[in-house]
Amino acid sequence: MRLVVCILKDYRRVEEILLGFVELGVTGATVFDARGMGQILGSEVPIFAGLRGLFPGSAVDSQIILSATTEAKARAAIGLIERICGPLDQPGAGIVMTLPLDDLRGLKAEIA
Repeated sequence: MRLVVCILKDYRRVEEILLGFVELGVTGATVFDARGMGQILGSEVPIFAGLRGLFPGSAVDSQIILSATTEAKARAAIGLIERICGPLDQPGAGIVMTLPLDDLRGLKAEIA
């Protein structure tokens, strides 16, 4: 099992990604709002306000999608995210990764 972690700057893509997950058979995901380091430092610590421009996309909230799924579906999910969002190698575009899940409990059998 893998945990797909997707951090997006463009919140408008979240629904499209989730619909794509369903088509891939990835039937569960959690989405929550996040703020990046640049946004926090630029807005809450006045001395760092001038550094805000060093953090691409720091003025926009991020959306984080988490989904536990099989390794094959995780690879497919990453491909889907890149097709929807474009290349993630540009600063501020977003981040996607998978992490191994060694001890996972509480999911329905059809997800695993």
